Amino acid sequence: MTWKLNIRRESVRPDLTVLQVDGRLGSASSGALIEAIVRAIEAGDRQLVVDLANVDYISSAGLLALDAAAGRTHVAGGTLILCGLTEPVRVALDLSGLLPHFSVETTRAVAIAKLSAGA
Repeated sequence: MTWKLNIRRESVRPDLTVLQVDGRLGSASSGALIEAIVRAIEAGDRQLVVDLANVDYISSAGLLALDAAAGRTHVAGGTLILCGLTEPVRVALDLSGLLPHFSVETTRAVAIAKLSAGA
């Protein structure tokens, strides 16, 4: 069974984009997240918010995709903030030891404000 993953890209300003991720982030769908991040970076976005408020499941492949996305953003000289973590996603990030490696905000608005403030 393949779980559906939808990623919507919303440009907030020329260098800041929000990626709204909806569905389940597993091995079959994690590549789509990496591709979306790469496309955003190639388009000139250096500040990225990944909104996970509608993600109810994340596998180890999904965790690796988030880690890779953060790495690609950093290499490009950018900043990536995760927001809207559901409890299953937060627990998976915490248990994997990856949670401290990410900047995490409660909501999209707070993440955008943080990036807009230059933090």
